[in-house]
Amino acid sequence: MDNRYIGKVIEEMSPFLAENGFHKKAENEYESEKCSILIEYDDARQMYILKKAEPEGEYAEISAWLFDDSQTERDAVSVGIDFTETLSENLGVKKNSRLAAAVDMPTANKDGADIGTFAKKVLDVYPQFKEPYRAHIQKYGNFLYLNFFGETLVPQLKQTLASGDKKAIKKIFTVFDSTYITGDRDTVNAMLACIAAASLDDDNAKKNLAETLRDNNHMLRAVAALSERLKTNKKLSAALIK
Repeated sequence: MDNRYIGKVIEEMSPFLAENGFHKKAENEYESEKCSILIEYDDARQMYILKKAEPEGEYAEISAWLFDDSQTERDAVSVGIDFTETLSENLGVKKNSRLAAAVDMPTANKDGADIGTFAKKVLDVYPQFKEPYRAHIQKYGNFLYLNFFGETLVPQLKQTLASGDKKAIKKIFTVFDSTYITGDRDTVNAMLACIAAASLDDDNAKKNLAETLRDNNHMLRAVAALSERLKTNKKLSAALIK
């Protein structure tokens, strides 16, 4: 893979670097009075790597993010957010007041198509995830929805499907059914991936999923396709299966 998105990773980190006295030392390398950092892409591992060195010391890896040819510029922004958070914690820097401010809950789009609308509906069904949502936004300053759903929705959905509780299953699948019809491509794919992750390695969950979608064979086939993708896409699997 070429390194075409490393500039986007660094762009996302730049405000933090400037605020904390870093200046450019060399290509993709920055230093301050406290330390130096290096951002690079490891072709063999297919990962972006963040390295840090103390003054006069050698570089050591402090964070890595799997990034293959299926990733996009938006994913590179997520890498930059994660690297900034890692470096902030490593340096003991207090969180930016912008991130510490009150976090608004996601709102529904008028056409019901975007990931924010889906997130709102999920939080309406599972209000216990509202505080984790606020903590997620405060930590990353952005909604990394696959990671958030992997930590919250997927384990909850796995438990619900495995239990066979028809009332609980119907409640969340009412959201899934409407999203499947009105959601944009990214939102529908994210939703299907969550369902696939929740039923991937649980026979009861698979059985109850098939029963739930017995009248929606198209959606069931789409989930099956995402299940196969989860087996080969390491980044997607890592985000959704904890």
